[in-house]
Amino acid sequence: MPKGNPDPVMPPKFVANRFKRSDETTEELAERNIQFRLTKSVDKVVRALPDRSAWLRRVVTEAAKLELMGDQED
Repeated sequence: MPKGNPDPVMPPKFVANRFKRSDETTEELAERNIQFRLTKSVDKVVRALPDRSAWLRRVVTEAAKLELMGDQED
Protein backbone atom coordinates (compact mmCIF):
# COMPACT_ATOMS: atom_id res chain seq x y z
CA MET A 1 0.00 0.00 0.00
CA PRO A 2 1.48 3.42 -0.99
CA LYS A 3 2.38 5.85 1.74
CA GLY A 4 1.90 9.60 1.77
CA ASN A 5 -1.00 11.83 0.83
CA PRO A 6 -3.25 9.98 -1.64
CA ASP A 7 -4.82 13.24 -2.84
CA PRO A 8 -2.18 16.00 -2.69
CA VAL A 9 -3.24 19.59 -3.34
CA MET A 10 -0.84 22.44 -4.11
CA PRO A 11 -2.08 25.71 -2.62
CA PRO A 12 -2.61 28.45 -5.24
CA LYS A 13 -0.01 30.70 -3.55
CA PHE A 14 2.60 27.95 -3.91
CA VAL A 15 1.73 27.38 -7.57
CA ALA A 16 1.89 31.12 -8.32
CA ASN A 17 5.37 31.43 -6.81
CA ARG A 18 6.79 28.08 -7.91
CA PHE A 19 8.87 29.45 -10.78
CA LYS A 20 10.11 33.02 -10.58
CA ARG A 21 10.97 34.57 -13.93
CA SER A 22 14.58 35.70 -13.99
CA ASP A 23 14.17 38.37 -16.67
CA GLU A 24 11.89 41.27 -17.58
CA THR A 25 9.91 39.52 -20.31
CA THR A 26 6.14 39.57 -20.00
CA GLU A 27 4.99 37.26 -22.80
CA GLU A 28 3.50 33.99 -21.54
CA LEU A 29 6.01 31.17 -21.48
CA ALA A 30 5.51 27.94 -23.43
CA GLU A 31 4.07 24.94 -21.62
CA ARG A 32 7.07 22.75 -22.52
CA ASN A 33 10.75 23.58 -22.20
CA ILE A 34 13.49 23.00 -24.76
CA GLN A 35 16.64 21.21 -23.72
CA PHE A 36 19.90 20.85 -25.58
CA ARG A 37 23.54 20.14 -24.90
CA LEU A 38 26.33 22.62 -25.47
CA THR A 39 29.97 21.95 -26.20
CA LYS A 40 32.10 21.70 -23.07
CA SER A 41 33.80 25.05 -23.55
CA VAL A 42 30.52 26.93 -24.12
CA ASP A 43 28.79 25.05 -21.31
CA LYS A 44 31.49 26.14 -18.87
CA VAL A 45 31.06 29.86 -19.54
CA VAL A 46 27.25 29.75 -19.77
CA ARG A 47 26.98 27.94 -16.44
CA ALA A 48 29.16 30.64 -14.88
CA LEU A 49 26.60 33.34 -15.71
CA PRO A 50 24.63 34.67 -12.71
CA ASP A 51 21.31 34.63 -14.64
CA ARG A 52 21.92 32.02 -17.30
CA SER A 53 18.22 31.30 -17.90
CA ALA A 54 17.56 34.97 -18.65
CA TRP A 55 20.65 35.15 -20.89
CA LEU A 56 19.76 31.97 -22.78
CA ARG A 57 16.15 33.12 -23.25
CA ARG A 58 17.36 36.49 -24.56
CA VAL A 59 19.90 35.16 -27.06
CA VAL A 60 17.64 32.38 -28.35
CA THR A 61 14.75 34.86 -28.71
CA GLU A 62 16.96 37.35 -30.55
CA ALA A 63 18.26 34.64 -32.91
CA ALA A 64 14.77 33.25 -33.56
CA LYS A 65 13.39 36.70 -34.35
CA LEU A 66 16.28 37.48 -36.67
CA GLU A 67 16.69 34.13 -38.41
CA LEU A 68 13.27 32.49 -38.22
CA MET A 69 10.65 35.21 -37.81
CA GLY A 70 11.91 37.94 -40.13
CA ASP A 71 13.14 40.22 -37.29
CA GLN A 72 9.68 40.61 -35.68
CA GLU A 73 9.39 42.82 -32.63
CA ASP A 74 7.37 41.85 -29.52
